[in-house]
Amino acid sequence: MKSMTGFGTASRAFPGGRATVDVRAVNHRFLETKLHLPRGFMAAEAEFRALIAARVERGRVEAFLSLTGRAARSVRVVPNLPLARAYAKAAARLRRELGIDRGPDLQFFLSRADLFQVTEAAHASAAEVRACTAALQAALAGVDRERRREGRFLARDLRQRIRALQRLRREVARRQRRLQPELHKKLVARAEALLAELKVEPIRLPDVAGLLHKNDVTEELVRLESHLETCAGFLGLDEAVGKRLDFLLQEMQREVNTIGAKADDAPIRQLVVRMKQEVEKIREQGQNIE
Repeated sequence: MKSMTGFGTASRAFPGGRATVDVRAVNHRFLETKLHLPRGFMAAEAEFRALIAARVERGRVEAFLSLTGRAARSVRVVPNLPLARAYAKAAARLRRELGIDRGPDLQFFLSRADLFQVTEAAHASAAEVRACTAALQAALAGVDRERRREGRFLARDLRQRIRALQRLRREVARRQRRLQPELHKKLVARAEALLAELKVEPIRLPDVAGLLHKNDVTEELVRLESHLETCAGFLGLDEAVGKRLDFLLQEMQREVNTIGAKADDAPIRQLVVRMKQEVEKIREQGQNIE
């Protein structure tokens, strides 16, 4: 089991320079990847994303790539001739309308940044891409180590929460067994009262069966025990379990809520409150799990 948070950094040399990659991973419901790449590396973006997806199944991952000593690139500066002609035409009109003798010189046009488009002609070299790929793989390995280390701490805390829930579940089960004789007497008395009313309201006969099961939470306790065992099993898996844990916690919360709704006993309701608190703590921790 792994956490979704981690950081890794690595660098690799290429002829004439060095590539450095920093990777940061934080919590997110799904996998979201954001790459910060220098100009010329767009062609390698798909490959970099695939490397990240192979390591991370859930979380928000940001990768920052920087290069030092990179070889000079050929640069093209292309003038925007239609716009320059429009400037010259407008200047000629101003001379006529205002009686100005001199028109704009070359310095005027060179000072207008919007008249020129600067493009970098070359893409990243194969050696640069190889160095960046190797650095990204090493940085991701560092992220993975941190996420595993954090995952071990999360698993330790979750095991304690699960054991606490198991103890509370057993207390509820014991309390219900002690209440069975008293509950049975109440239900029998209520059933007898309902049967006595049948002369007037025979349609209420089904209420007897309903009362016999109204306060019985055995099924909910059994299902909760099964969910807790499954949850404990997740903690030992070397794979992404966060989504499955989210779903399982919803089922656990449903069983706990049902126990609280059905139990007609103050001590059991107090135990249910504590159970809800533990489930909520597990849910909060589960937000950090991949």
